[in-house]
Amino acid sequence: MTNVILLLTALLLCSAAQADTGRWDDLPPPSRELLQNLKPQWDSLPAERREALAERARRWSQMPPEQQQALQERFRRWQALPPEKRDDLKARYQAFQRLPPEQRDGLMRRWQWFRTLPPEQQHELRERWEALTPEERKAWKTRMRDASPQERRQLRRQFIQQRRQR
Repeated sequence: MTNVILLLTALLLCSAAQADTGRWDDLPPPSRELLQNLKPQWDSLPAERREALAERARRWSQMPPEQQQALQERFRRWQALPPEKRDDLKARYQAFQRLPPEQRDGLMRRWQWFRTLPPEQQHELRERWEALTPEERKAWKTRMRDASPQERRQLRRQFIQQRRQR
């Protein structure tokens, strides 16, 4: 149950509040059960935080058990990360959120493409990327940014082929 509370608190960081709660007694019983560890301080929490926590509890209660388990596992992995790594990931997420929508969409499309690759190929590409010097990475990013979609596809193919030839 503590993990659920921590998960709900972490989810609070990810999106804006929607529900209007107010007092502890105004919460529906399933939400009070999930948030019971916060009862002593509930009334002293800022209204936005109470609203966001109540919304997360409502969403949690409506999730299928498999989705709840998947979220709990992701949260366990998050908690296991060193604080420096969590801070780095938060900063990257915030930087991503500040990007213009078209850039975010492009990054998401490339990430989705990458995830369609077989795990072995993903691993090979990660190794290849990590083997590049910072200057080579910067040059690669610049070439990809300035290239047309057709040229980007060709550059990706070349990058993949270079890895296979080594």
